[in-house]
Amino acid sequence: MKIAEVFLNQTNKRIDHPYDYRIPQQLESVIEAGIRVVVQFGIGNRRVEGFIISIKETTNFTGRIKEITEIIDSQPILNKEQIELCLWMKTTYCSLFYEALSYFTMSIQVKDETYYYKNLGSFDLNLKENWFLEHYYPKDQKTLRQKKVKPEDRVILVELVERKILAAKKRWRILSDPTAAETVGEISYHLTDLGREAIDSNKRMGKKQLELLKSLQNNDMMAADLKMLSAQFKKSLNPLILKNYVIEYEASPHQNAYNSSRFEKQRRSVVLTAHEQLNYKRYLELTKAKSGVFFHVFDGTSKYRLFFKAIEDQLKSGKSAVVIFPEVNMTFSRMEMFYKYFGDLVGVFHGQLTPKERTDLYRRVRDGELKVVIGVRTALFLPYQNLGLIIIDDDHDPSHISISTPRFHIADIAKKVSALMGATYLIADDTPRVATWYQIEKNEIAKIQIGVEQKLRQAIEIVDMQKEMHQGNMGILSRTLVKYLTTSLLHKRMGVLFINNKGYANSVLCRNCGHVEKCPQCGVALKYFNQDHSLHCHYCGYKKAVPIKCPKCNSEKIRHMGFGLDQLEEYLSKVLPDARIGIVQGAMNRTEIKKMNRAISDGEIDILIGTQVIIKHFNFTNVGVAAAVLIDRDLNQGNYQASETVYQTYSRFFVKAMDGTTKGLIQTHEPENETIYSIKNENFQEFYRGEIRYRQLMKYPPIVNMVSFSVFQKNEKEAENDAFSLYVAIKNELKMFGDGHTVYKPVRVGATKGGNITYQIVLKTLKAEVFQNLMPKIIKLGIIEALKSKVSVHIDL
Repeated sequence: MKIAEVFLNQTNKRIDHPYDYRIPQQLESVIEAGIRVVVQFGIGNRRVEGFIISIKETTNFTGRIKEITEIIDSQPILNKEQIELCLWMKTTYCSLFYEALSYFTMSIQVKDETYYYKNLGSFDLNLKENWFLEHYYPKDQKTLRQKKVKPEDRVILVELVERKILAAKKRWRILSDPTAAETVGEISYHLTDLGREAIDSNKRMGKKQLELLKSLQNNDMMAADLKMLSAQFKKSLNPLILKNYVIEYEASPHQNAYNSSRFEKQRRSVVLTAHEQLNYKRYLELTKAKSGVFFHVFDGTSKYRLFFKAIEDQLKSGKSAVVIFPEVNMTFSRMEMFYKYFGDLVGVFHGQLTPKERTDLYRRVRDGELKVVIGVRTALFLPYQNLGLIIIDDDHDPSHISISTPRFHIADIAKKVSALMGATYLIADDTPRVATWYQIEKNEIAKIQIGVEQKLRQAIEIVDMQKEMHQGNMGILSRTLVKYLTTSLLHKRMGVLFINNKGYANSVLCRNCGHVEKCPQCGVALKYFNQDHSLHCHYCGYKKAVPIKCPKCNSEKIRHMGFGLDQLEEYLSKVLPDARIGIVQGAMNRTEIKKMNRAISDGEIDILIGTQVIIKHFNFTNVGVAAAVLIDRDLNQGNYQASETVYQTYSRFFVKAMDGTTKGLIQTHEPENETIYSIKNENFQEFYRGEIRYRQLMKYPPIVNMVSFSVFQKNEKEAENDAFSLYVAIKNELKMFGDGHTVYKPVRVGATKGGNITYQIVLKTLKAEVFQNLMPKIIKLGIIEALKSKVSVHIDL
């Protein structure tokens, strides 16, 4: 007798553990670990989807063991290492097994649907019933999916089932079956010789058309790839097809008809400079001793050539590689470079693919057809054949952190994948995370500096806004900044103003001396709450009323900190009425980004105001002044990572906006702040030393492990009671783990857009194992299940 260990697709953490199910004898030869099945669960034998993590010969369960009812997958969808990774994610991030599994199965999702079968025999049918059967069961069709029946016809369907003319049966269906996809081609586009001549001869055509032609120069592309260039690409492409510049064809899923021969001849070899060869030799030496290497990047071009060389060597060894970028827009802008070197071995995985396109890419990776995948963080969970290299670019970018449970940073997943599969993981950034640099200092990951740091920011000037106010300037902009903007306009150079705030700040400061109220225990700025005009620390719960007078200088000028983009634009329009002002913020689409970049390059913008979107999607030349308008709000967000975020964000802003002739400026109420001086001095080591001392003193990650429990629902009183119940339970259970752990009382941290009131409980522990052993006990006791509120868990992020 063979027994399968099965996890169930359900939402109760108390029953989220493997159950033993007997494998029917007729299915023993086809059932394997890594496939989804249907089982019966509970007293009522409810049909549930399950996932097999292992097969064994015996069981310790003494009761009657139920049988597996049916199979969903025809072959394993996860290999042994992926199953182990999924179990590790469940334990490490305190998630449900199926929450972790969803990252692996997003390309092959299943759905429980009802099918209707015609029963044998002769029946006396009325006109409606006869019409229904003829209409929905044409020719030899024997089954009917409920979804295919129009809503107005479902009354007849119910009657047919009641009369036993039709029999209903539920089945699990794979939404896009990877085995079925093998017989279906994808629409691809090929650039003809006429098209190449049209590019070379500069024939008149629209910008979008020329862009599409150039994107096809190195590789035939599927509709899914071109969709990233332009959502409406078909409008631009159809005239090019009519002119025979582009051929549209149905490609075999196994290879593109045009690409296979062309790229065997044209695929480029990677050529490194002498200095890059030294770096690459060092990289190879380090990977013999360490599985992880960090590139501290000061030369983006060299970085990519080293990426390509590392990938090229993996392919020569018969291995595959995956490259993770933070965002889809960034993925596409680099896609062409990968095609130049690796041709049709490249696949692009992103959220804009249709279910069918995702499934086809999943199958091609699983079958070893695609050996280089570029994409966002979810690309790491594809079923790679012999994975040899994982590359994570722009490690600091918050897009590398998952937004749903389990909540992880992709670099941590890469490290675990490396350990399980023997792959090298390579992390690259110009402004490293504190956690990454801490690993480097602890010798857990090796480091190579790519390029030479160019010191461009000595021209940055720090403006004390307290002095400005004392001298009678109560405006948003300092007189120094207004002077520089005026000079830039006279010399027809652009001003770029960075303000990382669309709304108002949540902290208060003294406008006389710049003092900001901070938690005496945690060292973070206290957050302002309008309900009771009080200040709170959302880590330890410290609370105080907003002071009437400043405790430092005794001034009564206690004010809210901050202003928004709209206020800044309005103020600029009054101070510099002739200036042409552009604003960039939020989630801009590709068309909006291109339009604004064109306006900038054509000199149609005199002053550009923007949030972080400036850093990611815009290119600047001829900038006279680049200014951080109000850095203080970001420094005082009440978050222990505030200084790290400020250093990364503002350093990248000045690198993006400044050249050797640009004047830089930082407006602040805290001119002696260490982080601001580190930005001015372009000195990461200086920043890191100060930051790691602060975290050691206050016991923050990466020095300790920190877990935040969010308890939330619409009823505030119930949310508060539930948060205290969970806090007491955690505190009681922690006693058995000895010393070295601290849990703080629940703190109200605000309301979400959906109206949920959220309370937060913070746990700090020196050992991650404490949390991992604590949570199963809390869950087993039914403490979370008994709460009326929902609970989410965030770990060290």
